[in-house]
Amino acid sequence: MPAPFVPELFGDFLLVQLLARRAMSDVLVAVRLGDRSGQTFVLKRPVLGERASGRAAQAIQREGEVLAEVRASALPALAAHGELAGLPYVAIEHVRGAPLDELASGAEPMPEGAVRAAALDVARALAALHAKGWVHGDLAASNVMIDETGEAKLVDLGLARRAGEARPEVAGTPGYLAPEAALPGEASATSDVYGWAVVVAECALGRRIFPEDDLASAGARGEPPRELAAWETRVPGLLAALARDALRRPTSASIVQGLEALALDREALAARVAAHRARAPEDRTSLVRLPAAEARGSSEKLLPPALPVPAAEPAAEPAPRPAPPPRRSSGVYLAVALGAVLLFAMGQCSARLPPRNPRGSISVAGVVPPRAHVEVDGEKVALPADGRLELRSGEHTVAVVLPKGTRREYTFRVRPNEHVVLVAPKKGATKDDEEAEVREP
Repeated sequence: MPAPFVPELFGDFLLVQLLARRAMSDVLVAVRLGDRSGQTFVLKRPVLGERASGRAAQAIQREGEVLAEVRASALPALAAHGELAGLPYVAIEHVRGAPLDELASGAEPMPEGAVRAAALDVARALAALHAKGWVHGDLAASNVMIDETGEAKLVDLGLARRAGEARPEVAGTPGYLAPEAALPGEASATSDVYGWAVVVAECALGRRIFPEDDLASAGARGEPPRELAAWETRVPGLLAALARDALRRPTSASIVQGLEALALDREALAARVAAHRARAPEDRTSLVRLPAAEARGSSEKLLPPALPVPAAEPAAEPAPRPAPPPRRSSGVYLAVALGAVLLFAMGQCSARLPPRNPRGSISVAGVVPPRAHVEVDGEKVALPADGRLELRSGEHTVAVVLPKGTRREYTFRVRPNEHVVLVAPKKGATKDDEEAEVREP
């Protein structure tokens, strides 16, 4: 069983939950310190020990650059990006919902209006990227998040490149890669449009249309299913976007223009998200897929398993949910600080206190006749060889009984760690001399 995640301070953020972990990067849920709204973010960072020039670090840095330049409602909002300890990080909006691949596969085809709603949102995200000269590079259903309101957001921009920039290796998700992208070449917006069409077709048919296991299969891919012919009027540009000839595909901007005039059904998408979360034993919220560039030695994208995060139980048996981390973090730190001060004060006080049941000692100076004996508090005691008796602290009465029955008593108080010397009677000594006490510390 993996060890529980320990919250961690990271710059201006408090990391509260691990969403996904791969060989070279972590994806975590974070809250901003001092923010009382309870808003959460998804923070990506390379693992400790990863090089700043490594693939994971470069993908995270690239995602921050793209989101800083391109702002669109169908893209996650950028909260922060930069470097910490020499490694890049990016914090983005935490989209609560479900990945489109989990909503579209293994279920009935989506209603027509729901398909158009998802298609329009993804096309808007592509149009915003293409207008700024960026290519997403990994359009797949797993990289589309549908939130609780039925709106779609295109995530995972770690493989994004400038249009026309060289692609030294093949990267993406099997079954979504455009045929021309199966070989190294230049990044092109038309490849994104092809991926968009594959995603929309899966929503319309309720199944994968190209169930491939590797990226090389894209180069020898056949024609799309014939059932899609009925969707050409429902989603304008769908069949044209699946053309093998990249020059025949429509632009993302023209797709948006054709869909904006048609009816949408976001409620159906929201209902699918709610039903998916009700069926799942645990809530899968906005799990950001890690970029393919993290898989060293392989050009195929490795999708992380959808790590669950705590979700509420069904309404019949509601489970209490903890307060948002930012609202309790200040109280936790205050309690820890007060506890440390209290422990320090207790340690200082205990160092000054005397030990429990402290003891003192007494001894009789001079020579005690052989048949004489000593009594302490009315009980006869045997003197040790050194003549030193240990007594508990407090008031005591010591009597020296001589052979002829003469009895001399001394009453005194023993203090902790104190040694009292009683002077035995001497021949010719005065009463004051006989009762003299000498205290030694």
